[in-house]
Amino acid sequence: MLAFRGLSSGGLPPGPVPLAVCAFLGGPASVTALAWWEIHRLRRRHGMRWRG
Repeated sequence: MLAFRGLSSGGLPPGPVPLAVCAFLGGPASVTALAWWEIHRLRRRHGMRWRG
């Protein structure tokens, strides 16, 4: 959501268009994937649940 807000106010990052699109979409996607992996790891290794 914040990435699209930044796109509307500042445009794509500088550089060739395909690389700029990858940088624009890759940042939020990598953070989401890392968070999912950490939550999955906490569940499997430590039995932690987020809902009671």
